[in-house]
Amino acid sequence: MSTLTTKPNNAYNHRINNNDYIFKVTLISVAGDQSQAQDIKPSAIKSIFISDTLNNFYQQGYIVIDNSHDIIERDTPEINPHTNPGYYNNIGGTTNNSNAGKDGNTTSDINAGFVFRGEARDILRIEIMPQLDGTITNNMGSEEGQKYFRMLYDFAIYNSEEVTGDSPDQKYKKLYFWDLYYQLLAEKNVNFSTAKIGSLSALKNNADNKDRAIPTGIAIREFLKAAFPDDEGYPISFAVTIPGIENTSGLPQEEIDQKNIDWDIGGTNIFFSSPANYKGLDSLNYLLSRHVSNKTSNFDQCFLQLERYPREFTFKSLKQFFDRAYIPETDSGGSIYLETLKVGGFTDQDGKGLTERYFTPTDTPYFQRIGTIKGFTFDNMAGIISQQRLVSNLVHSYDYENKQFNIDTYRNSIEQVMKVYQQNYVDKMNSSSQEPAFPNFAPGQLRYLNKNVNNVFSVTEQDADQRLSSGRNEFLYASIFTNNLISFRLPGSTHRQAGCFIGIDRDGSIPASKFDNKLLGIYLIVESKHLFSGNEYVNDLHCIKTYNFKQLDDTILTGDKKGLISNGQ
Repeated sequence: MSTLTTKPNNAYNHRINNNDYIFKVTLISVAGDQSQAQDIKPSAIKSIFISDTLNNFYQQGYIVIDNSHDIIERDTPEINPHTNPGYYNNIGGTTNNSNAGKDGNTTSDINAGFVFRGEARDILRIEIMPQLDGTITNNMGSEEGQKYFRMLYDFAIYNSEEVTGDSPDQKYKKLYFWDLYYQLLAEKNVNFSTAKIGSLSALKNNADNKDRAIPTGIAIREFLKAAFPDDEGYPISFAVTIPGIENTSGLPQEEIDQKNIDWDIGGTNIFFSSPANYKGLDSLNYLLSRHVSNKTSNFDQCFLQLERYPREFTFKSLKQFFDRAYIPETDSGGSIYLETLKVGGFTDQDGKGLTERYFTPTDTPYFQRIGTIKGFTFDNMAGIISQQRLVSNLVHSYDYENKQFNIDTYRNSIEQVMKVYQQNYVDKMNSSSQEPAFPNFAPGQLRYLNKNVNNVFSVTEQDADQRLSSGRNEFLYASIFTNNLISFRLPGSTHRQAGCFIGIDRDGSIPASKFDNKLLGIYLIVESKHLFSGNEYVNDLHCIKTYNFKQLDDTILTGDKKGLISNGQ
């Protein structure tokens, strides 16, 4: 589905949390020139839930719609319906699905019945945008404002159910959805091979697999292009940002690939042809699992994201995320630092205390009305997971060319992995002194001495750097998604997204304690939930912090292992 261009209408204005929003929800049945659409009035929507997570490129959720008397499916009654041959086709305008959503092509008719096809081509288009400029009705605002605040999705409805009450006028339709592009990848068999992308020499009959290999990041991008060709009506685009260059149209593709900070081409090559039994999602996951970032990011893990606005794919290393969280030279938030929150609620201050910031950057916004945490849960890293996943992953492989077994131990060892964790996710954070911050966990001596390891077998990758994805990077992934987790609910705002950073500090009502070192500071949002219910809107955020403001008490205090390894067992 193409990007939606909206001509706002007063019917789409909705007041949420005492703020004005453009709030448009449309059901679209994609069926070529018989495509149909129906707008859902905000007053008919009981709730919308959208989950946005860092480790999935797509969003998913559900919507609950008041469907009393099956009003969604029924069209406007006529006095003598059988005298009108077109009555049972009274569904509004039609559109070609390649143009769905463009101005003038999709005619929505809220008085026409909608027939669900039940084959994941019933699309729920959601567009939500706060009125940032209160003087201009229906104004979408600047491009920069839309980038941070506009929610724009095409969701495929993959399941549904109806909930009834005690009377015919109590009936709700609950639709479960996820991103349309995810649905298409789960369905399609994509004929793809890196041999089609490589140089002409790679296409010769006598070329070996090494000649047919291309950088893994380019393989992922070209695979997505093959999965969504322009002539099938679901085009995609990729973000391009080259520092210092606004217009990249005149640059050769090779130069763009090397300089584009929105797409990591990777540190290794891969030869891949999609197996016959693979769906598109299988092939994509295979390529992602073999990718390690370029050397600048220490061959780190990367995350594929489909940005909300504009709808472009990005592919960046996790180190790039952390590099943009905080600017130590000015003690200010980086480009993806959203806001500072305060833990309040212990007195009637509720975050209003004007205490000096200590654990968070000084030059960052704090929105008092929507930025006070009145209650939270803090879940420590689970010991059983720590001892199972935060260990050395020793990677075994076989070199068929040289007929030799290999075991990658050094770069996958706890000592080396913790140094990468420090460099990629900790060094750029703020601390209590001029020194870099300290990691918020430190493996014990059993793991340091390799008395607790995982043995991983890799039989396909011949490049030692690529094998880091099976060893060291499994540790780094677990260090993010099994770390100390803080969860809380706030009054809703559309700017809160997974993959961005927030700061958490305390207000003047809360006394200082040793716990502050662990609890307060800069957090990465790993999941942002948006829940709209009537005229109310809340965010449920799940966030992790990779560092401590001060060094842990029980860690080694000197040498190159300072703060990285625990004194305990």
